[in-house]
Amino acid sequence: CPSSSGKPNHADILLVNLQYVSEVEIINDRTEAPPPLASLNVSKLANKARTEKEEKMSQAYAISAGVSLEGQQLFQTIHKT
Repeated sequence: CPSSSGKPNHADILLVNLQYVSEVEIINDRTEAPPPLASLNVSKLANKARTEKEEKMSQAYAISAGVSLEGQQLFQTIHKT
C-alpha cells in the first residue's frame, strides 16, 4: 500500500498471519508489472561489511587494552586524516 510517510518511492508492507484468517476477499487485483528491483553493488556491500568488522575489532582491542573512550576517538580522528 502507499507509504504512510508520503515518500513516493516507499511503500508500507502489511503482514497477516494466514493461520488466523477464515476468509480472503480480493478487493483490487493489479494487472501491471511491478517496477524492477534496484541492483545491488555486492562489492561495495562487502567492502562496507569488512570495514565495519575491522572497526569493531579495533575497538574491542582498544577496550581490552584499557584505552579510554576519548583516546579511541582521538586515534580514530587522527587515523582518518
